[in-house]
Amino acid sequence: MDSKNRIDVLSRGIFSSLFLLSWPIIISNLMQTLYNAVDAYFLGKLGKIEFSAPTIVWPLIFVFISLSIGFTQAGVTLVAQYTGAKNNENARKSAGQVLLISSILGIVLSLIGIIISKPVISLIAGNESKEVVKYAVSYFNLIMLGLPFAFVFNSVSAILRGWGDSKFTMNIMLISTILNIILDPLLIFGFSSLPALGVKGAAIATTTSRIVAAVISINHLFTGKRGFKIALKCLKPDFRLIKKVFRIGLPGSVSMTFTSLGFVVIMRFVSSFGPTVVSAYGVGNRIINFITMISFGIGSSVTTMIGQFLGANDIKNAEKTVKIAFVTNFLIVLSLSTLTFLFGGNLTKFFINDSEVIQVGYLFFKYVSFSLPFFTSMTVFTNTLIGAGRTELSMIVDITRLWGIRVPLIAIFSSRFGFKGLFFAMIISNILALILAWLFVKFGNWKKSIVHS
Repeated sequence: MDSKNRIDVLSRGIFSSLFLLSWPIIISNLMQTLYNAVDAYFLGKLGKIEFSAPTIVWPLIFVFISLSIGFTQAGVTLVAQYTGAKNNENARKSAGQVLLISSILGIVLSLIGIIISKPVISLIAGNESKEVVKYAVSYFNLIMLGLPFAFVFNSVSAILRGWGDSKFTMNIMLISTILNIILDPLLIFGFSSLPALGVKGAAIATTTSRIVAAVISINHLFTGKRGFKIALKCLKPDFRLIKKVFRIGLPGSVSMTFTSLGFVVIMRFVSSFGPTVVSAYGVGNRIINFITMISFGIGSSVTTMIGQFLGANDIKNAEKTVKIAFVTNFLIVLSLSTLTFLFGGNLTKFFINDSEVIQVGYLFFKYVSFSLPFFTSMTVFTNTLIGAGRTELSMIVDITRLWGIRVPLIAIFSSRFGFKGLFFAMIISNILALILAWLFVKFGNWKKSIVHS
């Protein structure tokens, strides 16, 4: 199954592999963030009420997406470790099982999301932001229709990434992002005989782009255009492998679900300060996402490399990978967070030229910027645990970071310091999360392949 698209981790230097795997993922992640930023840019032209709709429902959308993330993590881990162990048959079979589970899950969750949308979104928005609800519900339901396709694309991307091909996701994200950029203004503002759909238009553009990405992904996986190919027989349930998928995937899904539920609760606190703070918080998170996507790219590469090194029983290079990735990530993010600290107000103004929103955005970046290297470097450690298949440990880190630290601090600080309390809680939780994740990697038992067990 060797191919020019694959980075052979076992025969390259660590920094070389980290760079070659990371940069396409970073570009892909930046395009995904651009995807969301384009929606935000055009909706910001309609006003802060329309702009706030995606901001309020995004944590809820992520609750549903997060239920699949654990299983995509299982895809990376199993395919990476079987590839490292030179067991190509089980790598293909594992890919099929992950795709099967993710597809079924996507359909079921899509239906559930649409059914519960109105009461849950009304609860999140509260009376303080109730004017946003009708826009938020229509946006959310249209995004839910595209959820199964998002699950399929994410699964195929994870499978190929575990094998060592990170460029595939970048190529498809480029197509999807360009399509979204073209459709957004046409559907939001209307063109010629095409009516202006406003917030609904942004959701339709996103869903259409996801459907196109999913169709292309399936075609590549079953035809073997990237060098890694599965057949329909790989989708036949194999309960031995399904057990491994759930063993790895379930803790990750539980972790991400609880994490995203935590952000839903946080959004309720943010919403209590009204659309101005919601808009500034939304802009702040989108800008921060441009930075964290770089770290997630490095972290995703760490997952692949740790998986393949452990599959090949190369403990020394697995440990070396963690150290090199941590230092690289910390220095890159420190440089970028310095820029957000200095120019945060200008970045906010780019999205919304509202003096109140700009002032809150300015404060957001002044407080939060220098905690970013700590939070993002945590992902190197959690992805180390994921690559090893020890997702139950990364689950503890994620749930503790949010529910044990950030949510309680936001509840306390926001009542005492107002909206600035949100920022204080983010700073403290980001730093403590890094320490917790480091402790698990330093003292945890993760240096053993699960495919040999």
